[in-house]
Amino acid sequence: MEFIVAEEYRDQVRFGSKSTAINEYSLRGTSVDISPGGMGFTAGQFLPRQCEGLLRVFDPMPIGTRADGMPMLEVAFEQRVKVRRVQMTSHEPTYFIGVSFADPDNVDPDIGNRMMLLKEAGDGVGAMPPTPSQGEPDA
Repeated sequence: MEFIVAEEYRDQVRFGSKSTAINEYSLRGTSVDISPGGMGFTAGQFLPRQCEGLLRVFDPMPIGTRADGMPMLEVAFEQRVKVRRVQMTSHEPTYFIGVSFADPDNVDPDIGNRMMLLKEAGDGVGAMPPTPSQGEPDA
């Protein structure tokens, strides 16, 4: 999954060049759970509570291969979110981040099952999301 900091929060949230973030306003993580009201994920970067951004979950099945050999993935789910909970889970550092969807009425009520099926289909694939340029994935 990928979290892109919303434009209006970029003065407050910026990841350093030496961080594990993919660029100064985007980070990648691993989705832990998802429901029609929100999602939980782990990431190596801290996000402050109330920060908003665009959350993208990628289909683990590659749709092709880029010139550098990396698999290209499609966005399976995208939603504006607000950070509600942040908890450090490890000294590496690793954070558990809970977000709520800004527009839950537009979320498929069966989203949890749909994402679980995608994950099961993609287990063992080892694909990574495409490297974005200016926060947008190549696809």
